[in-house]
Amino acid sequence: MPLLKKKPFSLLEPPKDLSPDEQVWQIRFTHEIFRDYSVYLERMNLYRRRIWACRITARTNMTYEEALVSELEAIAKLRRFPEEFKGFVLQNTQFSMLKINDLATMVIEKLRETLLPGEELLGHIDNCSGPCKIKKVLGGKGGTAYEVGWLSDNKEVTKTSVLDKKNLIRKKFPFSRELLKLYIKESTLQTNPWVVQNNLVKMYGLPTKPPHGLEEKITKHQKVDGVSTIKKTIENIETDQVQVQTNKSTKRGKQSKLEEIVYPIEDLLVKPSRDDPEFTKRPVPSVNFIIPVADVGNLLMVWDFLSCLGKTLHLSPFSLDDFEKAIAYDGVSNLIAEAHIALLTLLVNEEGEYYVFIQQKKREEKIIMNTWLQYLCDFLELESRSKFTDHILRIKEGKYGGLHVHDKLEILSKLVHWAISAEAIRNEIDKCIEKQRDLMANKREEDLEELRMKREEKRLKKEIVNKTTPDSMTNHAQAELNGDVDMKNPSSIDVNNSGNRGSKLEVLASRRALMMKNLTLEKEKESSRKKELQKLREESRAKEKEARERKLREKRSELYEQEIEKSHIWTSALGKDCDHNTYWFFRRDGRIFVESSDHNQWGFFSSKDELDTLISSLNPKGQRELALKRRLEKRYTKICSALQKRSKEMVRKVVLEDTAILRRSVRVSATPRNETPSFLQYVNKL
Repeated sequence: MPLLKKKPFSLLEPPKDLSPDEQVWQIRFTHEIFRDYSVYLERMNLYRRRIWACRITARTNMTYEEALVSELEAIAKLRRFPEEFKGFVLQNTQFSMLKINDLATMVIEKLRETLLPGEELLGHIDNCSGPCKIKKVLGGKGGTAYEVGWLSDNKEVTKTSVLDKKNLIRKKFPFSRELLKLYIKESTLQTNPWVVQNNLVKMYGLPTKPPHGLEEKITKHQKVDGVSTIKKTIENIETDQVQVQTNKSTKRGKQSKLEEIVYPIEDLLVKPSRDDPEFTKRPVPSVNFIIPVADVGNLLMVWDFLSCLGKTLHLSPFSLDDFEKAIAYDGVSNLIAEAHIALLTLLVNEEGEYYVFIQQKKREEKIIMNTWLQYLCDFLELESRSKFTDHILRIKEGKYGGLHVHDKLEILSKLVHWAISAEAIRNEIDKCIEKQRDLMANKREEDLEELRMKREEKRLKKEIVNKTTPDSMTNHAQAELNGDVDMKNPSSIDVNNSGNRGSKLEVLASRRALMMKNLTLEKEKESSRKKELQKLREESRAKEKEARERKLREKRSELYEQEIEKSHIWTSALGKDCDHNTYWFFRRDGRIFVESSDHNQWGFFSSKDELDTLISSLNPKGQRELALKRRLEKRYTKICSALQKRSKEMVRKVVLEDTAILRRSVRVSATPRNETPSFLQYVNKL
């Protein structure tokens, strides 16, 4: 029942002793009957005023019919609330002192960590997945397990299994926050604290005794027999549903029966459809790495850290290719030595646990090329006295280059993890974040200022047009009027003389007046033509100025985006595909890396064609692939530029290597050629 001034509004009883042939008036959506037409109009005007509120949703500023339709729609939504979640929701609602928004948030957060009997999920077993339904929650020493029934296409249980929580995925959250709040309001008698209706308390076995300190806050509403007075009116409202629903709502009701899927959904649940576009085959990423594929993740993490924070570490930048070759090198390169020296020096300057440890060994504070291996051994002793024992012995023997690639990257990863907590690194990260915020704030201010100036310019142009149009029309009319007066005004003609002399003077005067009029018109035309030319010149200048300003704005916006991108410290993932493979783009390297769901397999794309094929292979009906596709399309230009830049650089290197001998003269060929790899030529200039 719609509310008027926050109170239920009672409908009129039908008149008594109505005769079959009596003329009456009936309100369509309340079925109230009136004998008096004036009373009928008065009641209709009341229902048409926007003073009504929906009892369930609490929406206000509605007519009576709008509030009634809102109630019916809310009731239909409440019927769709999943039965298996009702007990859990009411259990957390009973005697809660939270506000409705906080209560809904608390229930949702708990549900994210809880799986309930009767809930339908997506289960994984033996590299297969399918829909299943939780039948029972099993407890044990190993943790919580779930007995699930596998569902067929007809929603029938075919067989049962016992799965862990990690093998169960909730396809989609079962209800929205708004629906949850509606159900809580409709299932309770009062708030502060929330008190659930007695019949629901008995149905779900909820506690009837409030916690200590809340007894006095429980009102007499709890003594109401079963269903609340609000609930009792639902059946009466439902009988009016057919008359109230319009043709549009009827069609919507028929369509809802078809249970149409609203995309995007969980990627693994997406099935092929006739309406789907033709997706290209997913390109196979290249695995042309020098080091083992399983170690690529640590390689990228360490390189990204050293590249992003090189200035803070006083370490000159180097390419990922050189870093990979240096790690795989069986000797000790300057690049690897400088990387270790930079990280160890940072830990020494931090004067923390590592600094105290080397002070006990009476080491010098400055780390140089000849002593960095000793400091590295000290770090490994401090990190773990048993795990790196063999590595320490080999390093002390001068056999660092003989360590396995996995061990080298693990040592560097440990150094990076220690370096992240250093004060110098944290300060640099804070500076970059603050710089990024300032840049974004400045960009927003400039955009708002530009929008304000455009609106102001548009308003001024409109005012000028409104002012000039009446003035020009008035001047033109006045000129015509003056011309007529000059031509027809006889006062300037001397008519004192008579005869032919008088008539000749009149003719001369009229001719002179006509000539003056023509001369005036010519002057006006010339003046008008000059004004038009001046207007065209001004418009042309304005367009050129606007084009220059637009180009300048675009350039400034591009500079802002470049600076914002430079202020990013960590490289974030582009997204995931349907198989949970993660995609990474490192702008300093110019490749898109693909990480498998188990983090052990890596590959990469290095060409624009592979990028285009990847984008066209993503299905936007899936949640993950839709997000990945949008991110790739948003950064498409920058990614293509980086890919093409890398491709040109690789081609240039190959051409130089193949044609170096042919290009040299005989005199130059006598000079020994420097064939040292680039990673061995690295020099730290910082």
